[in-house]
Amino acid sequence: MSSGYQRGKAIVFTGRRKAELHEDVALPRMDDDGVVIRTQYSTISRGTEIDLYTGQMHGRGAHAQTYPILPGYMPCGEVMEVGANVSHLKRGDFAIGSNLFKGFDERYCCAWAGHCEYTVISGASHPHGAKRAVKVPDGVAPKYAALAVLGAVAQHGVEVKVKPQPGETVLVVGQGVIGNFAAQLCKLAGARVIVADLEDFRLDVSRACGLDETVNASQDGFPGIVRELTNGTGPDAVIEVTGEPRSLEAVLKIAKPYGRVHAQGMYLEPVNIYIPETLFGRNLTLSATCGEKTEHAETVIEHMAAGRLVYEPLLSIERPVDAATETYEYVHNEPGKVMTAVFRW
Repeated sequence: MSSGYQRGKAIVFTGRRKAELHEDVALPRMDDDGVVIRTQYSTISRGTEIDLYTGQMHGRGAHAQTYPILPGYMPCGEVMEVGANVSHLKRGDFAIGSNLFKGFDERYCCAWAGHCEYTVISGASHPHGAKRAVKVPDGVAPKYAALAVLGAVAQHGVEVKVKPQPGETVLVVGQGVIGNFAAQLCKLAGARVIVADLEDFRLDVSRACGLDETVNASQDGFPGIVRELTNGTGPDAVIEVTGEPRSLEAVLKIAKPYGRVHAQGMYLEPVNIYIPETLFGRNLTLSATCGEKTEHAETVIEHMAAGRLVYEPLLSIERPVDAATETYEYVHNEPGKVMTAVFRW
């Protein structure tokens, strides 16, 4: 199937803390299982993208990323072209896409090409073609819609591993966008939710999203504060979303005996766990998830459209796409001011 969307602009990390807008990046091939989305907004992942922007590559050896990188995995835009085998989208719809896997411009490392002028999601780029693209329902503005991908990462962990029950207490450590969504999803499931973070700004955002029990984790005696809030027992489940190994190690001592600890952060350094004293001695369950599936994004964006999840406070700034380096620098340098940012194309 021919397509007029074969090349376009894209944000590229050309080196450590260097972001450029390149004009002539080759896109995957469109086919009958595909869809072409013209990007209107693309959202920064404060975790994954800032890691790569600052030179903290994911993976090791041959599996690690290398510059130049096509970053990002959260575009949203208007559907311009639909393959013959695609039935859930039509031209003029708005859709979010995620994670280009193959078929990209071979001059670049793909991680994962979400900041492109056009997003081609086809059989040439994804195992299931356009099924990876999720329609944006009425009621969710395009500049907010791609937040559903980060929400889907949280949904993956909450639904598949944590499985919060009504009446349980869940502690969520880390109140970036994923941690905020994880806490909201646990509350939606009927659990009592306590959230913790080092930044008062993020805790303010949490309260704006309806998460009323907040603790600054930098306080002396943080574990004791959590025990006091849980009548001395500890929470039934802990979701750790900071990506900091020391934090994950610490929450293994906070969870209630026979409780659950879910590692949701991207831990780039080794985690030291003395198993007899933590998992064995306290009979804990330790789990982890990474990424999301299409059905998780569909669930989250439906919650957003229905007003069951609060998401507007999670988007801190909007910038034009040609201000890439300045925007990444601001997001990187101001954790006390920015949850995340969106590029306007």
